Amino acid sequence: MQDDMTELQSITHEYRKSLAAYEARTGRATHTVDSQGSGEERQKFARMDADLSAVEATAQVRALESRLAKLESQPVLESRLTARPTALGNADDPNSPAYSARWLKAMVNNDHAEMRALSLSSSNAGIPTDMERRIVERLREANIMRAIAVVTQIDSKRTITVENALPATNLISEANTITAADPTFSTAISVVPYKYATRVVISQEFIEDAIGQNGIGSALDYVAQRAALSIALKQEEAYTIGTGSSQPQGITVGVSQGVDLGTAAALTTTTADNLVDAMFTVAPAYRNSPRFRWLISDSFLKHVRKLKNTVTSSGQLEYIWTPGTATVNQLVGGLPATILGVPYSVGQYVPTTTGDGTVYAVIGDFNYFEIFDRTGITSMVDPYSSSATHQTNLILYSRTDSKVMLAEAFAYIRG
Repeated sequence: MQDDMTELQSITHEYRKSLAAYEARTGRATHTVDSQGSGEERQKFARMDADLSAVEATAQVRALESRLAKLESQPVLESRLTARPTALGNADDPNSPAYSARWLKAMVNNDHAEMRALSLSSSNAGIPTDMERRIVERLREANIMRAIAVVTQIDSKRTITVENALPATNLISEANTITAADPTFSTAISVVPYKYATRVVISQEFIEDAIGQNGIGSALDYVAQRAALSIALKQEEAYTIGTGSSQPQGITVGVSQGVDLGTAAALTTTTADNLVDAMFTVAPAYRNSPRFRWLISDSFLKHVRKLKNTVTSSGQLEYIWTPGTATVNQLVGGLPATILGVPYSVGQYVPTTTGDGTVYAVIGDFNYFEIFDRTGITSMVDPYSSSATHQTNLILYSRTDSKVMLAEAFAYIRG
């Protein structure tokens, strides 16, 4: 951690010097370097941006590894079995390596009777628990929204009524009547899991070699990586910008208050004052939450790094982005980085294209953005569609929805 801090301070120092040199040479504002700087200057700043992102990513990966280690030590998706068999080698136990081998052999031999015997429902065989665990872990790695939101397992469609106001409380004197008052509720939120499916094409040689060389774990890991990345990216997009109509509701769509930069204003017009205004749009009760954070794009982060004061006590311009111990006067402090003392996550699907009403950043308590998963990962094996090339199609799908449960817990910055 200390090495990361030292490296970040070194890169930031060089960043400041270079921006100051650009401003002194051209007389232009520092944020224009991307569009009006020389080719060499643009390349230099792009390289430093990448270096800064790499240092912060390293810190975030370490935090993620810690969370995954904690997940690894806990049972995952135990709902499949009422009790875990004591013999880990039981070929009927989806948690066992023996089940994994049996499942792969059934695939390679196109053994439908065996697939039916392995089935945990009336349709297809459940994928081995080890592979499902690997997919779930990689979904978390590749999906920022899953890491910061509340994720709930549901068993059916669900309607959730959200409390709109608390019952009234009054100060009364001795022996006076206490007036009854009921809480009120807003419109019910309907949760409808939507299906996301991916297809992995596996050659028969790959499966046979994995079984013959006892490489079951490696085979499952490969399939899990391919499937999880595909599913995670598509779900991440929906959790971020989904319309909520025939698809999950994205966080940028469900927020109803915040800072408007102006009609069709560009992301680069955001000021430090806008950041402060957005943060204080959210009520203190939500700002005190451990899940209170920013969700921004890489372009937005790059712009914020270049913000600086116009007047200082020293008479010189100073960059607001300052690494070190977090204080209320800094946009970032220490590792992992923060903006105004609030942690941030960079989502690849947060909008950046200039447009009227485009949400460039969201800040809020992510206890009130919820992802609803319907069961786990389900499989379907198709040995026929690609039989001419001696390949098997493994179709994996999951059902999910997402909702902003309380809009007042969030604020946006938008064009």
